[in-house]
Amino acid sequence: MSSVLASPSPWPELPLGFLGDVEPDYPDETPLNDILLAMAELDRGQAFLAYADYRFAAVTYDRLVAAREETDGYVVDGFADCAARIAKLRGMTRHAAEVLLNDGVALRDRLPSVLECLRDGIIGPWHAKAAVARTDLLADSAAAPLVDAEIAAVLRGRKGTWSRSRFRDMIDRIVFRHDPDAVRKRRRRALDDRGMWTTPREDGTAEITGLMSAENVRIAAAAVTALADSACDHDGRTRPQRASDAMFALLSGTPFECQCGRDDCKAQIPEPGTLPPTDAKIVLHVVCDEGTLNGTAANAGFMDGHGVISDEHVRDIAARADTVIKPLVPRGTAENADGTFTLPAHLPSDPYRPSAALDTLVRVRDGYCVDPGCTKSAWECDLDHVSEFDHDDPARGGQTTSEDMNAKCRADHLLKTFGDWLDDQGRDADGRLFTEYITPEGLVIPGEAETNEDLFPGLRRIRLAAPPQAPPRTPRMPPTPPTPPTPPNSPTPPNSPTPPTAADRPTRANTRRANKHARRRSERARNRRRRNDDPPPPF
Repeated sequence: MSSVLASPSPWPELPLGFLGDVEPDYPDETPLNDILLAMAELDRGQAFLAYADYRFAAVTYDRLVAAREETDGYVVDGFADCAARIAKLRGMTRHAAEVLLNDGVALRDRLPSVLECLRDGIIGPWHAKAAVARTDLLADSAAAPLVDAEIAAVLRGRKGTWSRSRFRDMIDRIVFRHDPDAVRKRRRRALDDRGMWTTPREDGTAEITGLMSAENVRIAAAAVTALADSACDHDGRTRPQRASDAMFALLSGTPFECQCGRDDCKAQIPEPGTLPPTDAKIVLHVVCDEGTLNGTAANAGFMDGHGVISDEHVRDIAARADTVIKPLVPRGTAENADGTFTLPAHLPSDPYRPSAALDTLVRVRDGYCVDPGCTKSAWECDLDHVSEFDHDDPARGGQTTSEDMNAKCRADHLLKTFGDWLDDQGRDADGRLFTEYITPEGLVIPGEAETNEDLFPGLRRIRLAAPPQAPPRTPRMPPTPPTPPTPPNSPTPPNSPTPPTAADRPTRANTRRANKHARRRSERARNRRRRNDDPPPPF
């Protein structure tokens, strides 16, 4: 008989190399960048532990389930018996133990290359679970080895981070490419399961759940949000509370009321049964290529706020009576000799303002906020000049082009504008768009590894031509204060200094903003030289 756990734990005696050579008991004397890199090293350690956990779970399954004769009993069959061992040992539910067993077997048998990426610290535990969930329809498909190999090749071949949304989209586009019929069948089966349920909760509350198509959910959520936002600024409810009340009003046809209690309330609450507010337009962005829309191609599409969708789903949305189709390249645009199309990059009257074509292209290409880990929709983000635009001399600063603009959520945009963070964007040797971020301490963090150019390669055929730059704006000089009048017959004191004029005042050669932008330009240039000359950072 073996004991459950050995004591004492061997983990505190790990060599510091496993912790990025940082002593966890004395971190105060360690440079901040070293601490951050040590935390990244811990991620690789957690990935290896998860890999070992899945491997052990799969072997346990082989011994207690696969090699055991099945019975008709629910409690005493091999799978339940195996899960019970793990659950009791770890103090977890049997359902959680069953999920661990299923994921371990799926990774070993269906996604072995992805499992090796987990072992090597290229992905983390949550990536592995997401890969299992997004490939479950391939359990009995001959395409499973191809999907596994391509996912692993993407993970090993790219530098960058993977947010949950972009990792999900990457796997979905690969699955659709190899087995589109399975994706279509899964969607039809999911639509057949649509319905509405209620669940009682504690303290006199209950939950209502509706399962419907993704586009209907987006439209319904936008309608609830619009009605909730029609209350005035003095309404004391939180946004979730207002949304709950607005949802009930829409479902029941009862009035939604502002609860500020003020006589001068300026809320404009629509009548029950009308779209809130009556002049609101609910916009749902769906992106696809022209062939998929016309039915001559079978490529995946992208729904804002949802992710990758099938070609069949794209055409279903296009067939709706309320759908408006707007091509990114206007019809009649002449095709260049190399197969590209040229569109204007910014407004002719203002080189700072992007054209409608550039605005749409950047949002379609980015899909989400470009800052690592952020999943805010690009259509709800600000467009930011990566290299700062120089309003006094547009030819000197960052240009309004697709290569120098990306989508940032308001919080990340403000952090860059008013903080000391630096970001950069460009094309690598393979023509792939990349971003990277430099902390105020100089640590270089690679950006997201996936963009929608991977889903829509045709985006690379669009060229943005900038018209001649507008002349630089003349800087405004502060007005010269008037000289106070001298009283008549007033004697001039001996040795009195001459009053200073505006021309005598010391002036800056550049404004603080111009100096900050110049420093950032030089830092970007230095990082680009480092990127070309040095090996990639260990992050």
